[in-house]
Amino acid sequence: MKKSFTLIEIIIFIIVFSVGVMGILALFHNSLGKIYDPTIRIKGVQIAQSVMEEIYGKAFDNDSYAADNGTINLLSANIGREEISDNISDFDDVDDFIKCNTGSNCPCTTTNYDSTAFNLAPNYTISIKVSYAKISGQNIVEECSTAQNLKLITVTVKPNSLFLNENYTVKFLKGNY
Repeated sequence: MKKSFTLIEIIIFIIVFSVGVMGILALFHNSLGKIYDPTIRIKGVQIAQSVMEEIYGKAFDNDSYAADNGTINLLSANIGREEISDNISDFDDVDDFIKCNTGSNCPCTTTNYDSTAFNLAPNYTISIKVSYAKISGQNIVEECSTAQNLKLITVTVKPNSLFLNENYTVKFLKGNY
């Protein structure tokens, strides 16, 4: 008499095999959802660095440097946009990147941009904050009301992603000299 598998044994094998395959597929599916995380992170950091370099290349302030005699006048320094245009290529000093008119309470104001405004990769939100700063010992202290010879520029990039909720922040000082 020949020995063979019964119908019940085959059904049990199919059920056990299916559960095992579903577990492996669930693990595979979870890892596929995170495969782009490093790419998103690298692009986010690169965008933060690129925006930082764009801003850092601008002047400290429109009014604090008198070109005729080369003196620095801190009293005429201010934070706020002097330009009417929202076109980034028209900005000529570091505080033009915040949407706050000069004379109002502009220091420590944050402005959000889409990354395409800087001609960079889409799907990132860029937040820019400009404030006065001073160095106290080994610390950088943000000043929101008193003019200083340093401006602290904070660039924060956030990917517009459902899967990755991270921010990439770059801070730097711009001196008035």
